[in-house]
Amino acid sequence: MNDIFKLILTMHNYSVILFIIMVFVNLVLLTRATELFVFRTQMAYTTPLTAVFLTSILFTGIVMMLFGHLHFNISNVIMIIIAIAIIILEIKRIKPLKYLKNLPHALPLYKNYAKNFLLIELGMSLLISLWMWL
Repeated sequence: MNDIFKLILTMHNYSVILFIIMVFVNLVLLTRATELFVFRTQMAYTTPLTAVFLTSILFTGIVMMLFGHLHFNISNVIMIIIAIAIIILEIKRIKPLKYLKNLPHALPLYKNYAKNFLLIELGMSLLISLWMWL
């Protein structure tokens, strides 16, 4: 039974690492974006991957909590709050891209908007990860 918990914890850690990498990739793609059409195409590939890794984090976290018989502590509550916040930030970051028009000033405005969300997500993810890994 202990081996299963270690496996789930390892899967959770890898999911967190992959999510952080995807946030970095999204940040790099956003910074390098010059054309809206190309950027939307790139987001069509990276957004589902980011969602898969975030879902994997949530699923393995829920399994670990159930495995621990739902003993809540402060770290579990903080992780749940951060997960909900990251989901909300991702929705707020991606939704305007759907309605963005191909105007010359649209992409720079969106870049500033989305960069703030990605940096907040990255900061929250790194802080909670470093807190748990150390």
